[in-house]
Amino acid sequence: CLSGFQNPLRGTIRADAIALGATVSPNWTPACTHLVCAVANTPKHQEVVKSGHGVVVSRMWINDCALQRKRLPEEHYALP
Repeated sequence: CLSGFQNPLRGTIRADAIALGATVSPNWTPACTHLVCAVANTPKHQEVVKSGHGVVVSRMWINDCALQRKRLPEEHYALP
């Protein structure tokens, strides 16, 4: 799931995530595992924190994963 991004950057992040094997949902659902967020405190960010599950990461996580063509540890990219 993505939050806080405008096109064309949103489309680029989405395409990179899909190329890495992710399924990108327009809304946060119980099936979601990650929220790629532009800034903390967006409505989706608050929803993830409130739900108690999922990882909130910056867009650089997707970017760096795409560059290295592998899943990288999320903790280096976590948003509070």
